[in-house]
Amino acid sequence: MIVLILVVIASVTWYGSYKNDMKKLEEGLRTYLIVEKGVDEHDIISITARRSKMPMYPVVVKFKDNPQEVVYTKREEQWMQLWPDP
Repeated sequence: MIVLILVVIASVTWYGSYKNDMKKLEEGLRTYLIVEKGVDEHDIISITARRSKMPMYPVVVKFKDNPQEVVYTKREEQWMQLWPDP
């Protein structure tokens, strides 16, 4: 029974950490787009970090005026656009 409880606690802890990391990526990209790229906050429909192979997590952005998704990732503290080619 103790092993089961430890597994459940470890799973919940890992999931919470994962969700927190994804939220930090989304907020970091939003800040980058608004502050450094000069994108109007209201032009961003959504920003969603997706699970992928580490250490690169894709973060997908949808803009109001462009139905095509734009994919970014963060490498060495710098945001890079992966798709479509910049």
